[in-house]
Amino acid sequence: MSDFERDVVARWWRDFVDSGQAPPGLELVQGRLIRAVHRGPLGEGDVFVKTMTFPRAKDRLRYLLRPLPAAHEAEMLCATAAAGVPCPEVVAAFTARRRGAPHRSMLVLRGLKVVDDEAAPARRVQEEVALAAALLERGIYHADLHTENFVRLASGELAVLDMQSARRFKPGTARASRNRLAVAARMLRQRSGATEQAAVAALLESGVLASEGEVADAMAARSREERHYSRSRVLRCMRTSTEFERRVTWAGVRCWRRAAVEDGRWVPGGSELRDAWIGQRVRDLNGGGPGSFAGYFRKWWWLGGGASLYVSNSCSDDQVNVEVGAAAASARALEDEALARPKRFG
Repeated sequence: MSDFERDVVARWWRDFVDSGQAPPGLELVQGRLIRAVHRGPLGEGDVFVKTMTFPRAKDRLRYLLRPLPAAHEAEMLCATAAAGVPCPEVVAAFTARRRGAPHRSMLVLRGLKVVDDEAAPARRVQEEVALAAALLERGIYHADLHTENFVRLASGELAVLDMQSARRFKPGTARASRNRLAVAARMLRQRSGATEQAAVAALLESGVLASEGEVADAMAARSREERHYSRSRVLRCMRTSTEFERRVTWAGVRCWRRAAVEDGRWVPGGSELRDAWIGQRVRDLNGGGPGSFAGYFRKWWWLGGGASLYVSNSCSDDQVNVEVGAAAASARALEDEALARPKRFG
Protein backbone atom coordinates (compact mmCIF):
# COMPACT_ATOMS: atom_id res chain seq x y z
CA MET A 1 0.00 0.00 0.00
CA SER A 2 1.39 3.40 -1.00
CA ASP A 3 1.64 6.38 1.33
CA PHE A 4 -1.26 8.02 -0.51
CA GLU A 5 -3.46 4.95 -0.07
CA ARG A 6 -2.47 4.71 3.58
CA ASP A 7 -3.53 8.33 4.16
CA VAL A 8 -6.85 7.81 2.39
CA VAL A 9 -7.68 4.68 4.39
CA ALA A 10 -6.68 6.39 7.65
CA ARG A 11 -9.04 9.27 6.84
CA TRP A 12 -11.85 6.80 6.10
CA TRP A 13 -11.28 5.22 9.49
CA ARG A 14 -11.31 8.54 11.35
CA ASP A 15 -14.57 9.54 9.65
CA PHE A 16 -16.15 6.19 10.47
CA VAL A 17 -15.10 6.33 14.13
CA ASP A 18 -16.54 9.83 14.48
CA SER A 19 -19.84 9.33 12.66
CA GLY A 20 -20.54 5.61 12.51
CA GLN A 21 -21.24 6.11 8.80
CA ALA A 22 -19.13 5.15 5.79
CA PRO A 23 -17.10 8.05 4.37
CA PRO A 24 -18.68 10.03 1.48
CA GLY A 25 -17.82 8.85 -1.99
CA LEU A 26 -18.13 5.13 -1.24
CA GLU A 27 -20.92 3.18 -2.92
CA LEU A 28 -23.13 1.01 -0.72
CA VAL A 29 -23.03 -2.63 -1.82
CA GLN A 30 -24.78 -4.27 1.10
CA GLY A 31 -26.42 -2.72 4.13
CA ARG A 32 -27.59 -4.50 7.26
CA LEU A 33 -28.41 -3.52 10.81
CA ILE A 34 -24.88 -3.82 12.22
CA ARG A 35 -22.76 -4.34 9.11
CA ALA A 36 -22.38 -2.65 5.76
CA VAL A 37 -20.17 -3.19 2.73
CA HIS A 38 -19.13 -0.25 0.54
CA ARG A 39 -17.03 -0.02 -2.60
CA GLY A 40 -14.77 2.78 -3.75
CA PRO A 41 -11.62 3.57 -5.73
CA LEU A 42 -8.21 3.34 -4.10
CA GLY A 43 -5.03 3.55 -6.14
CA GLU A 44 -5.35 1.69 -9.43
CA GLY A 45 -8.45 -0.30 -8.54
CA ASP A 46 -11.45 -0.63 -6.28
CA VAL A 47 -11.55 -1.74 -2.67
CA PHE A 48 -14.39 -3.05 -0.54
CA VAL A 49 -14.86 -1.50 2.89
CA LYS A 50 -16.66 -3.64 5.47
CA THR A 51 -17.86 -1.55 8.41
CA MET A 52 -19.53 -2.75 11.57
CA THR A 53 -21.08 -0.95 14.51
CA PHE A 54 -22.49 -2.59 17.61
CA PRO A 55 -25.91 -1.06 18.33
CA ARG A 56 -27.38 -4.10 20.08
CA ALA A 57 -26.36 -5.25 23.54
CA LYS A 58 -26.05 -8.85 22.35
CA ASP A 59 -23.50 -7.82 19.70
CA ARG A 60 -21.44 -5.87 22.23
CA LEU A 61 -21.56 -8.85 24.59
CA ARG A 62 -20.63 -11.29 21.82
CA TYR A 63 -17.42 -9.42 21.00
CA LEU A 64 -16.63 -8.28 24.52
CA LEU A 65 -13.79 -10.77 24.97
CA ARG A 66 -13.17 -11.98 21.42
CA PRO A 67 -11.34 -10.17 18.60
CA LEU A 68 -13.47 -7.67 16.72
CA PRO A 69 -14.66 -8.75 13.25
CA ALA A 70 -12.14 -6.78 11.15
CA ALA A 71 -9.15 -8.15 13.04
CA HIS A 72 -10.50 -11.70 13.01
CA GLU A 73 -11.40 -11.75 9.32
CA ALA A 74 -8.07 -10.19 8.36
CA GLU A 75 -6.28 -13.00 10.22
CA MET A 76 -8.45 -15.67 8.55
CA LEU A 77 -7.90 -14.18 5.09
CA CYS A 78 -4.14 -14.20 5.59
CA ALA A 79 -4.32 -17.83 6.71
CA THR A 80 -6.51 -18.67 3.72
CA ALA A 81 -4.03 -17.11 1.31
CA ALA A 82 -1.20 -19.00 3.01
CA ALA A 83 -3.17 -22.21 2.42
CA GLY A 84 -3.08 -21.50 -1.32
CA VAL A 85 -6.79 -20.68 -1.55
CA PRO A 86 -7.54 -17.54 -3.62
CA CYS A 87 -9.24 -14.82 -1.55
CA PRO A 88 -9.33 -11.01 -1.25
CA GLU A 89 -6.14 -9.23 -0.20
CA VAL A 90 -6.28 -7.39 3.11
CA VAL A 91 -5.43 -3.70 2.67
CA ALA A 92 -6.07 -2.58 6.25
CA ALA A 93 -7.97 -3.61 9.38
CA PHE A 94 -9.04 -1.21 12.12
CA THR A 95 -10.91 -1.79 15.38
CA ALA A 96 -11.88 0.41 18.30
CA ARG A 97 -13.38 -0.17 21.72
CA ARG A 98 -15.02 2.37 23.99
CA ARG A 99 -14.77 1.79 27.74
CA GLY A 100 -13.81 -1.80 26.91
CA ALA A 101 -16.91 -2.47 24.81
CA PRO A 102 -16.86 -2.98 21.00
CA HIS A 103 -17.35 0.33 19.19
CA ARG A 104 -16.16 0.26 15.56
CA SER A 105 -14.72 -2.27 13.12
CA MET A 106 -13.53 -1.58 9.57
CA LEU A 107 -11.87 -3.94 7.10
CA VAL A 108 -10.55 -2.77 3.72
CA LEU A 109 -10.10 -5.44 1.04
CA ARG A 110 -8.61 -5.22 -2.43
CA GLY A 111 -11.25 -5.90 -5.08
CA LEU A 112 -10.90 -9.13 -7.04
CA LYS A 113 -11.07 -9.31 -10.85
CA VAL A 114 -14.29 -11.30 -11.13
CA VAL A 115 -16.00 -12.64 -14.26
CA ASP A 116 -19.29 -14.41 -14.93
CA ASP A 117 -19.05 -18.10 -14.17
CA GLU A 118 -19.91 -20.29 -17.15
CA ALA A 119 -18.90 -23.58 -15.53
CA ALA A 120 -21.48 -26.35 -15.45
CA PRO A 121 -23.17 -26.78 -12.03
CA ALA A 122 -21.53 -30.17 -11.45
CA ARG A 123 -18.09 -28.77 -12.25
CA ARG A 124 -18.70 -25.74 -10.10
CA VAL A 125 -19.62 -27.78 -7.04
CA GLN A 126 -16.50 -29.91 -7.46
CA GLU A 127 -14.35 -26.78 -7.36
CA GLU A 128 -16.19 -25.43 -4.32
CA VAL A 129 -15.65 -28.70 -2.47
CA ALA A 130 -11.97 -28.68 -3.42
CA LEU A 131 -11.51 -25.25 -1.81
CA ALA A 132 -13.45 -26.33 1.29
CA ALA A 133 -11.23 -29.41 1.57
CA ALA A 134 -8.08 -27.29 1.20
CA LEU A 135 -9.21 -25.05 4.06
CA LEU A 136 -10.01 -28.01 6.31
CA GLU A 137 -6.63 -29.57 5.54
CA ARG A 138 -4.94 -26.41 6.82
CA GLY A 139 -7.07 -26.29 9.96
CA ILE A 140 -9.50 -23.58 8.82
CA TYR A 141 -13.21 -24.14 9.36
CA HIS A 142 -15.55 -21.85 7.38
CA ALA A 143 -19.01 -21.98 8.96
CA ASP A 144 -20.78 -20.18 6.10
CA LEU A 145 -19.65 -21.86 2.89
CA HIS A 146 -22.47 -21.29 0.42
CA THR A 147 -22.22 -20.81 -3.31
CA GLU A 148 -22.52 -16.99 -3.11
CA ASN A 149 -19.27 -16.94 -1.14
CA PHE A 150 -17.36 -18.32 -4.15
CA VAL A 151 -16.57 -16.16 -7.19
CA ARG A 152 -14.89 -16.87 -10.51
CA LEU A 153 -11.71 -14.91 -11.12
CA ALA A 154 -10.55 -13.63 -14.50
CA SER A 155 -7.62 -16.04 -14.18
CA GLY A 156 -10.11 -18.93 -14.19
CA GLU A 157 -9.72 -19.91 -10.53
CA LEU A 158 -12.47 -19.95 -7.96
CA ALA A 159 -11.95 -17.68 -4.94
CA VAL A 160 -13.57 -17.71 -1.51
CA LEU A 161 -15.06 -14.65 0.18
CA ASP A 162 -16.32 -13.58 3.61
CA MET A 163 -14.08 -15.31 6.14
CA GLN A 164 -15.61 -13.55 9.14
CA SER A 165 -17.30 -16.75 10.34
CA ALA A 166 -14.15 -18.87 9.82
CA ARG A 167 -12.04 -20.12 12.70
CA ARG A 168 -9.01 -22.29 13.26
CA PHE A 169 -9.02 -25.82 14.64
CA LYS A 170 -6.50 -28.58 15.25
CA PRO A 171 -6.63 -31.32 12.59
CA GLY A 172 -6.96 -34.89 13.81
CA THR A 173 -9.23 -34.08 16.77
CA ALA A 174 -12.89 -34.78 17.47
CA ARG A 175 -13.55 -31.16 16.61
CA ALA A 176 -11.99 -31.75 13.19
CA SER A 177 -14.46 -34.59 12.49
CA ARG A 178 -17.40 -32.41 13.49
CA ASN A 179 -16.11 -29.63 11.28
CA ARG A 180 -15.84 -31.97 8.30
CA LEU A 181 -19.47 -33.03 8.67
CA ALA A 182 -20.62 -29.45 9.18
CA VAL A 183 -18.83 -28.29 6.02
CA ALA A 184 -20.25 -31.22 4.05
CA ALA A 185 -23.78 -30.42 5.24
CA ARG A 186 -23.30 -26.80 4.20
CA MET A 187 -22.01 -27.79 0.76
CA LEU A 188 -25.05 -30.03 0.26
CA ARG A 189 -27.62 -27.37 1.10
CA GLN A 190 -29.90 -26.21 -1.70
CA ARG A 191 -28.57 -28.91 -4.01
CA SER A 192 -30.56 -31.69 -5.59
CA GLY A 193 -30.48 -34.15 -8.44
CA ALA A 194 -27.27 -34.36 -10.46
CA THR A 195 -25.68 -31.45 -8.61
CA GLU A 196 -26.25 -33.15 -5.27
CA GLN A 197 -24.73 -36.38 -6.61
CA ALA A 198 -21.73 -34.44 -7.88
CA ALA A 199 -21.33 -32.81 -4.46
CA VAL A 200 -21.45 -36.17 -2.68
CA ALA A 201 -18.89 -37.66 -5.06
CA ALA A 202 -16.59 -34.65 -4.62
CA LEU A 203 -16.91 -34.74 -0.83
CA LEU A 204 -15.95 -38.42 -0.76
CA GLU A 205 -13.11 -38.02 -3.26
CA SER A 206 -11.63 -35.03 -1.41
CA GLY A 207 -11.79 -36.77 1.96
CA VAL A 208 -14.20 -34.29 3.51
CA LEU A 209 -16.46 -37.31 3.97
CA ALA A 210 -14.84 -40.67 4.68
CA SER A 211 -17.70 -43.15 4.17
CA GLU A 212 -21.27 -43.64 3.04
CA GLY A 213 -22.25 -43.52 6.70
CA GLU A 214 -20.87 -40.01 6.94
CA VAL A 215 -22.76 -39.10 3.77
CA ALA A 216 -26.00 -40.10 5.52
CA ASP A 217 -24.98 -38.09 8.60
CA ALA A 218 -24.24 -35.03 6.45
CA MET A 219 -27.58 -35.37 4.65
CA ALA A 220 -29.41 -35.51 7.99
CA ALA A 221 -27.47 -32.49 9.25
CA ARG A 222 -28.35 -30.61 6.06
CA SER A 223 -32.07 -31.25 6.62
CA ARG A 224 -31.84 -30.03 10.21
CA GLU A 225 -29.98 -26.88 9.15
CA GLU A 226 -32.50 -26.11 6.42
CA ARG A 227 -35.39 -26.40 8.90
CA HIS A 228 -33.54 -24.26 11.42
CA TYR A 229 -32.71 -21.63 8.80
CA SER A 230 -36.32 -21.46 7.61
CA ARG A 231 -37.52 -21.12 11.20
CA SER A 232 -35.02 -18.38 12.01
CA ARG A 233 -35.95 -16.38 8.89
CA VAL A 234 -39.61 -16.41 9.86
CA LEU A 235 -39.01 -15.51 13.50
CA ARG A 236 -36.93 -12.46 12.61
CA CYS A 237 -40.23 -10.60 12.71
CA MET A 238 -40.17 -11.16 16.49
CA ARG A 239 -36.62 -9.85 17.01
CA THR A 240 -34.48 -6.84 16.28
CA SER A 241 -32.97 -7.38 12.84
CA THR A 242 -32.33 -5.55 9.59
CA GLU A 243 -36.03 -5.54 8.72
CA PHE A 244 -37.64 -5.46 12.18
CA GLU A 245 -37.25 -3.75 15.53
CA ARG A 246 -38.24 -5.24 18.90
CA ARG A 247 -38.75 -3.03 21.95
CA VAL A 248 -39.62 -3.96 25.51
CA THR A 249 -41.65 -1.30 27.33
CA TRP A 250 -43.40 -1.01 30.69
CA ALA A 251 -46.67 -2.01 29.00
CA GLY A 252 -45.47 -4.94 26.89
CA VAL A 253 -43.37 -5.89 23.88
CA ARG A 254 -43.64 -4.26 20.48
CA CYS A 255 -42.37 -5.63 17.17
CA TRP A 256 -42.21 -3.18 14.29
CA ARG A 257 -41.41 -3.42 10.61
CA ARG A 258 -38.76 -0.79 9.93
CA ALA A 259 -40.24 0.20 6.55
CA ALA A 260 -43.62 0.64 8.19
CA VAL A 261 -46.57 2.91 7.45
CA GLU A 262 -46.94 5.78 9.93
CA ASP A 263 -50.57 6.69 9.19
CA GLY A 264 -52.34 3.83 10.89
CA ARG A 265 -54.15 2.48 13.94
CA TRP A 266 -53.84 -0.34 16.46
CA VAL A 267 -56.41 -3.12 16.09
CA PRO A 268 -56.87 -5.10 19.34
CA GLY A 269 -57.37 -8.84 19.62
CA GLY A 270 -56.11 -12.02 21.21
CA SER A 271 -53.52 -14.71 20.55
CA GLU A 272 -54.69 -15.08 16.95
CA LEU A 273 -52.90 -11.81 16.19
CA ARG A 274 -49.56 -13.40 16.99
CA ASP A 275 -50.33 -16.11 14.45
CA ALA A 276 -51.33 -13.40 11.97
CA TRP A 277 -48.09 -11.45 12.50
CA ILE A 278 -45.95 -14.56 12.05
CA GLY A 279 -48.11 -15.86 9.21
CA GLN A 280 -47.72 -12.57 7.37
CA ARG A 281 -43.95 -13.06 7.55
CA VAL A 282 -44.36 -16.59 6.14
CA ARG A 283 -46.37 -15.23 3.24
CA ASP A 284 -43.83 -12.46 2.62
CA LEU A 285 -40.96 -14.96 2.43
CA ASN A 286 -43.01 -17.04 0.00
CA GLY A 287 -43.45 -14.10 -2.35
CA GLY A 288 -46.73 -12.71 -1.03
CA GLY A 289 -45.36 -9.26 -0.17
CA PRO A 290 -44.96 -7.58 3.23
CA GLY A 291 -48.73 -7.43 3.92
CA SER A 292 -50.79 -4.82 5.76
CA PHE A 293 -49.55 -5.31 9.33
CA ALA A 294 -46.80 -2.84 10.23
CA GLY A 295 -46.45 -3.79 13.89
CA TYR A 296 -47.44 -6.25 16.60
CA PHE A 297 -47.84 -5.49 20.30
CA ARG A 298 -48.36 -7.88 23.19
CA LYS A 299 -49.36 -6.50 26.57
CA TRP A 300 -47.89 -8.03 29.72
CA TRP A 301 -50.18 -10.62 31.26
CA TRP A 302 -50.24 -8.80 34.60
CA LEU A 303 -51.71 -5.78 32.79
CA GLY A 304 -54.51 -7.83 31.34
CA GLY A 305 -52.79 -9.42 28.37
CA GLY A 306 -54.08 -9.15 24.85
CA ALA A 307 -52.45 -8.13 21.63
CA SER A 308 -52.75 -5.57 18.83
CA LEU A 309 -51.76 -5.20 15.21
CA TYR A 310 -50.85 -1.87 13.65
CA VAL A 311 -52.53 -1.43 10.27
CA SER A 312 -52.88 1.35 7.73
CA ASN A 313 -55.92 3.60 8.04
CA SER A 314 -56.65 2.79 4.40
CA CYS A 315 -57.56 -0.78 5.44
CA SER A 316 -61.18 -1.27 6.47
CA ASP A 317 -62.07 -3.40 9.47
CA ASP A 318 -63.49 -6.08 7.16
CA GLN A 319 -60.25 -6.17 5.16
CA VAL A 320 -58.23 -6.44 8.36
CA ASN A 321 -60.33 -9.39 9.52
CA VAL A 322 -59.86 -11.15 6.19
CA GLU A 323 -56.09 -10.63 6.26
CA VAL A 324 -55.82 -11.73 9.90
CA GLY A 325 -57.63 -14.96 9.06
CA ALA A 326 -55.52 -15.67 5.97
CA ALA A 327 -52.20 -14.88 7.66
CA ALA A 328 -53.08 -16.91 10.76
CA ALA A 329 -53.94 -19.84 8.51
CA SER A 330 -50.50 -19.57 6.90
CA ALA A 331 -48.89 -19.83 10.33
CA ARG A 332 -51.02 -22.80 11.39
CA ALA A 333 -50.30 -24.59 8.10
CA LEU A 334 -46.61 -24.88 8.87
CA GLU A 335 -45.45 -28.42 9.47
CA ASP A 336 -43.31 -27.29 12.37
CA GLU A 337 -45.83 -26.18 14.98
CA ALA A 338 -43.07 -24.65 17.10
CA LEU A 339 -42.39 -22.27 14.25
CA ALA A 340 -45.92 -20.91 14.32
CA ARG A 341 -46.24 -20.96 18.10
CA PRO A 342 -42.85 -20.46 19.76
CA LYS A 343 -42.79 -21.38 23.45
CA ARG A 344 -41.57 -17.92 24.44
CA PHE A 345 -42.20 -14.57 22.84
CA GLY A 346 -39.40 -13.43 20.52
